Amino acid sequence: MIAFLPLLFLAAPDIQAALPASAEMRGLWVVRTALVSPASVDRVVDEAQRAGFNALFVQVRGRGDAFYRSDLVPRSDILDAQPPGFDPLARLIERARSRGLQVHAWMNMLLCAGFGRILPGRHVAALHPDWIMVPRGAARAALAAPSDTLIALVARHSSADAEGLYLSPSVPQVGDHLEAVVRELLRAYAVDGLHLDFIRYPGSEYDYSRAALDGFAARAGSSIDRLDGPERAPAEWADYRRDALTALVDRIARSARAERPRLLVSAAVTADEAQAVAVKFQSWPEWISRGSIDAVCPMAYSADSRIFQGQIRDARERVGPNRSLWAGVGAYRLDVDGVIEKVRLARSAGATGVVIFSHESLRPTDLDRLRQGAFPPAAARGPETQATIGGDRPR
Repeated sequence: MIAFLPLLFLAAPDIQAALPASAEMRGLWVVRTALVSPASVDRVVDEAQRAGFNALFVQVRGRGDAFYRSDLVPRSDILDAQPPGFDPLARLIERARSRGLQVHAWMNMLLCAGFGRILPGRHVAALHPDWIMVPRGAARAALAAPSDTLIALVARHSSADAEGLYLSPSVPQVGDHLEAVVRELLRAYAVDGLHLDFIRYPGSEYDYSRAALDGFAARAGSSIDRLDGPERAPAEWADYRRDALTALVDRIARSARAERPRLLVSAAVTADEAQAVAVKFQSWPEWISRGSIDAVCPMAYSADSRIFQGQIRDARERVGPNRSLWAGVGAYRLDVDGVIEKVRLARSAGATGVVIFSHESLRPTDLDRLRQGAFPPAAARGPETQATIGGDRPR
């Protein structure tokens, strides 16, 4: 039966969770370790319902792989112990629907592989190592290096900010690939939202790939050495990288809505705006103000309540009163009382909901406490639908 579930979703592409509008988002990030068996999928859905959540953000793309049926990207190797017919996303959607929970497809977009991993032959970085971001320290060597040595070169020169290999938004084929990946998933699965994560640069020392340097030189109209351009015009170089990322966000969002017009598009972003814009090149205030995304989720993971509340208040001021703001809560740094406190602080700071990271940090003994303290049934409302989101967006 499981092997045929995606076909059922194809036959009913507009089925979404029937939840009340004008809602508070009560989301839970579900990392891929919960998708390794039918029993673990069932357990995370049941525990989320018990704790009072109304939406699951499910990591269906972790490192350029798939926890769903795909002809474009390889199945995750952590599913190797399961039979080929096991489809984690299909099973989770079916169970979540029966419990009234929304499902948002959480996809790590640019982060595509960990360092030191043996990549399957179909993996995007194995097929196209010249598509990955290059740190500044490897820039000159990368321009002359054979493509089959780039991964090792990038790994040797990686900064502490990088969690692995990242695709470059300056490579046109990267946009083609990611759009195709998103469209394939949305055609086959009736998810309620697309959640973009790692839609950022690792840090300011990236991206010195050939594609990015050539793109900047073409934009600047410069005939000087590729590597001199960023040094001579650092502000313009930063603008170029921000614009490349914003263009990718726009493209993915347009493609997603073309496949599923009622879809909520959200992004997990660096909570500190200055760091987001200047270091990660995430112009998230622009993304939401122009309607590229429907909801912004600042990852306000500080255990310090003053810092947390200040970041959410600042974000509310930046996005305006009519946009959806979901506060990202770092449960991995908190006990259950700390999580409850952050949920309450998020509400008082003007958030329209929370997304908690992650299910792994909640013990079974925490679930009832969380429901009583943060998500009491008497006040429960379903998460936002497209009709409740203010502002226009590009079509």
